[in-house]
Amino acid sequence: MNPCPIRCRDGFHVVSATRAEDTRACVVIVPGPSASAARADAAFAEIERVHALLDHPLIPKVAARGVASGTPYIELACDAVIDGVDLTRLLIDAGSKVPPGSAAGLITSLRGAMQAAHAVTDPKRGRPVCIGRVSCADVLFSREGRWYLIGYGRDAPREGARQEQVDRVLEFQAPEVAAGGEPTPAGDDTALSLLALSLRHAVQGSAASAGDVARDTPAMDIDPAERPGGRERRVRRAPAQARKSAEGTDAASDFLHLVMPCSEAPDPEGFASLVASLLAGRAPPLLSSDAAPACPPTLFLGFEVRWIATEDGVKHTLGHALSRIVTALVDRHDEAPDASLSLQELLDAGWPGERPVAEAGANRVYVALTQLRRMGLRDVIQRDEHGYRIAPRAVIRFVSPRTERAS
Repeated sequence: MNPCPIRCRDGFHVVSATRAEDTRACVVIVPGPSASAARADAAFAEIERVHALLDHPLIPKVAARGVASGTPYIELACDAVIDGVDLTRLLIDAGSKVPPGSAAGLITSLRGAMQAAHAVTDPKRGRPVCIGRVSCADVLFSREGRWYLIGYGRDAPREGARQEQVDRVLEFQAPEVAAGGEPTPAGDDTALSLLALSLRHAVQGSAASAGDVARDTPAMDIDPAERPGGRERRVRRAPAQARKSAEGTDAASDFLHLVMPCSEAPDPEGFASLVASLLAGRAPPLLSSDAAPACPPTLFLGFEVRWIATEDGVKHTLGHALSRIVTALVDRHDEAPDASLSLQELLDAGWPGERPVAEAGANRVYVALTQLRRMGLRDVIQRDEHGYRIAPRAVIRFVSPRTERAS
């Protein structure tokens, strides 16, 4: 019931749905238009066999496998609605960055699931259960921000009609797996490390882009491993026998070192909260005080807060609601720089006298904050556990009507 595509390829379709008998959410995989029923049934049988060996909360159980109206299907017991490919796009569209601890929480939890699989010996193959290749399409997310790792047995999200891997979804694997060799626990760690490296651009405080490095740093001053792409090449080229075992490799630590200016404890709950916010259509968490820029941000306010501008000098005209919200935030900053305004206080400021239902009111505020963020206030407005505030170190300057006319 209520099918909603998560990832559709000519080989297989991964679909979010609800069970007709009890309305529970689930994920169903069915063959795509170019896949034969026989091949799909064989793939689903292998997925069911391998998943039955594993017991970890991030690796969903197979709830059912069968044929409906002549079409083979397999049902996974998870409530996912989106995969990591589309989640990454949501982050980009929102202009948001993931806090380092939250990003580390995702990677460490995925590695925990992989290690649980490594501890199981596949009786058919006589070796640890490995995923071999991993991509963002293999990580599924629920509306509440929970995530799941699929791809064991057969990787349906990335498999094309002739069992080749579709090229529109990046996959990561150890060199020996790419060359046709058998996957190993150490190879799985390599694949996860490469996946983590590919996501570092979305993390707050991540390393500078290749262009920034080239402009700002003489090439001879950069350690070869630290040059753009250097760590990726080092990981890929290391021979399998030279790599540490799965027990000795710490993909999460390598990830933290690469993407964070300082180490932070993994925070999976923080990542789940961010995902839930994105999927609810709300503004994702804004810049925290821990990630504040080195220089205090400056906010320029026009007469009666009819417009705002930051250091770039671009003026943005404010409507009545946005003007009142900015005024309330500035007034609270003047009273107590560390104090915040709750969602209800911002709603009352922006739309005085109105009493919308709670969800509609919250959405109004989230939309308004997103608009302000796009006007250049990304470094000015912060979110904390109490609500939203102007960054305590921010400099606020009022522009007089005379100065406005002169400019």
